[in-house]
Amino acid sequence: MKRRSFFSWGTAGLVALCSAISVSLGAVVRFLTPSVFYEPPQTFKIGNPADFSFGPPTFLAEEKIFVFRDREKGFAVANAVCTHLGCTVGYFQSDERFHCPCHGSVFGADGTVQHGPAPRPLEWFEVTLARDGKLRVDKDRVVPASYRLMVS
Repeated sequence: MKRRSFFSWGTAGLVALCSAISVSLGAVVRFLTPSVFYEPPQTFKIGNPADFSFGPPTFLAEEKIFVFRDREKGFAVANAVCTHLGCTVGYFQSDERFHCPCHGSVFGADGTVQHGPAPRPLEWFEVTLARDGKLRVDKDRVVPASYRLMVS
């Protein structure tokens, strides 16, 4: 074997070895880095109380919630996600019930399952008044359907 061919094969081998080591180190670094899916915050402000009208609920699509405002009872926030497979339910003023468009679950005005495949009632979230006067919803705090926030 000639000296030149020896060095060219040696260089090719060295390049292959360095490539293998760098790929292996990359795999180790990837393995040690956690795969985390960041979720949006579960506590958020939805606006001033005056932003919400009396009567039918206001649907906030970004947060997937319904905000109810009643003169005598106050504010309440219901989850708009069906407990069956996670579809977004709609509220129908005509019969004052929530209807799931995916598999036909129907929930009463208080979120209880009236019929359909949904296994649990809709969740109601705690709504409070922040120091700056805005309404704050906490999706981590599930409250009874009778929970209301009175704002004067």
